[in-house]
Amino acid sequence: MERFIQNAPQNIKDAFIYRKYPKGSIIIYPEEENCYLYIIVSGSANVVAHNAAGGGLTLYSYNANSCFGELELFHPEAKTAAVVSSTDCELILLHKNFVYEWLKADFQFTLQMMEYLSEKILVNARKLAAISLLNVKERLIYYVYSHYKFGDLPKITKEQACADTFIPLRSLNRAIAECRAEGYLEYVKCRFYVLSLEKLEECCNGFL
Repeated sequence: MERFIQNAPQNIKDAFIYRKYPKGSIIIYPEEENCYLYIIVSGSANVVAHNAAGGGLTLYSYNANSCFGELELFHPEAKTAAVVSSTDCELILLHKNFVYEWLKADFQFTLQMMEYLSEKILVNARKLAAISLLNVKERLIYYVYSHYKFGDLPKITKEQACADTFIPLRSLNRAIAECRAEGYLEYVKCRFYVLSLEKLEECCNGFL
């Protein structure tokens, strides 16, 4: 993406809007109408899917020279998921009218956008399908790992975990006991704690 930014037509460059977001900032709110392509110049951000209970899981992570917001530019009924900065970020925002001009002017940029869209649709579809097949313990592990990456794990209570994962409290308590015994995570004084990030990552990579 860096090469495309550098070689963009001058009228496209003139339309670039540069913005900075501190760590933990909401870049895009869920269910918004979006008219902009977002390009990360530096930093990283996560896209979070929310369920009916208001909880969320990290579905996709963006790093420097990646972009998001493109799906909404091509489908009138598409709504945004929440995107939150996981580090301090600098972004370029480009209105959809200029994105269309850029696509017409540079076929290689068009191919790049098609690749981004295809990859994210495939990855997210596979991840959601995999999550739906997880057992209670695996769901808890993925939930804790997602919120650890998101940076808000200290705020998560058992009650919220039950609501977000649709796990009954008794089943959640059993899963926590199993995870504690196996060295994954712990719940002490109304807070979840990661006992081994390496084990959490290995487990999540194994079933997603």
